[in-house]
Amino acid sequence: MYDCFGSIHIHTRYSDGSGSIPEIAKSAEKAGLDFIIITDHNHLRGKPEEGYYGKVLVMVGSEINLECNHYLGIDIAEEIPPNDEVPQQVIDGVRNQGGIGFLAHPCEIGSPVYKNGKTYPWTDWEVTGFTGMDIWSYLSQWRDGISSIPKGFYLYFNPHQAFRRGPHQASLEKWDQLLRDRMVVGIGCSDAHAIKINLGPWKPVLSDYYTCFRCINTHLTLNKQLSGDLKSDKAVIKQALQSGRCFVGYNFFKSAKGFRFVAESRGHIINMGERTPAKGTVLKVDTPSKAKVVLVKDGRPYLQNTGQKHRFRQLKPGIYRVEAYHRHGLGYRAWIYSNPIYLD
Repeated sequence: MYDCFGSIHIHTRYSDGSGSIPEIAKSAEKAGLDFIIITDHNHLRGKPEEGYYGKVLVMVGSEINLECNHYLGIDIAEEIPPNDEVPQQVIDGVRNQGGIGFLAHPCEIGSPVYKNGKTYPWTDWEVTGFTGMDIWSYLSQWRDGISSIPKGFYLYFNPHQAFRRGPHQASLEKWDQLLRDRMVVGIGCSDAHAIKINLGPWKPVLSDYYTCFRCINTHLTLNKQLSGDLKSDKAVIKQALQSGRCFVGYNFFKSAKGFRFVAESRGHIINMGERTPAKGTVLKVDTPSKAKVVLVKDGRPYLQNTGQKHRFRQLKPGIYRVEAYHRHGLGYRAWIYSNPIYLD
């Protein structure tokens, strides 16, 4: 198995980001990423620039909608009109083109420092047909942590403090709720803009590309390495995302590359996003380094183990996913969030 990881949800100067696609790809290569997915607002102007830049595959999709119900459309060829009030039409538009889509930063909290707490949440939970949701978003969660101007300065110089405990609990709870009805793929997003601010001699950059690319990433579990061919590799990445053969890792302090979560049943391997009978099945978790692993069943912590190899047996039917925490300082820090395996 091969671990291919990258950054999803990125803005360029074609919308409200500050970098060109070649510049952003250069930052991604420096960060060691395999792929990035550009999602400028409500258009596909960057589509002609898809391709490999050095070792990094650049794909171009779109973040659709304006004030709420932002939707990441991936592998689409034509622009889809925004529709905040009826996001089902946006979802259907992506599906009609054969694309996949994810609810972006669906459970924002807001910051009093940013437009009096303005958020861009997902509000229509009756929609169907979406591939998955963003469970951990860099820019959104970083901004949500700014409760005051002094806290804003603190998080500018210490951004990782905003993510120490993991994704917003509301996002995980909503995800677990949705998983009861069907497979909803969880991904991590950067929402990188590299916003440049002019404060006289000090010119800070918020959510700069390189920092974002080293933090919250989506890892794909592939049967073979990417080939270097744009068309075939785009299809491989799309299929892995669509099926849920992926996990989210916060890579800044420890690389999540090499994490594995599978079920072994009657000599067969069942991957994330798949299901198998519970009887006789063993859930296997391997972490790249020693970690505290929490096995979550039906949205609640169920079993726990510490080490690098974790085996869970005699399991009841349920929806199982993994949360892993690595040692950092005097405690543990949120690290990896897997997609689920269903045991029937």
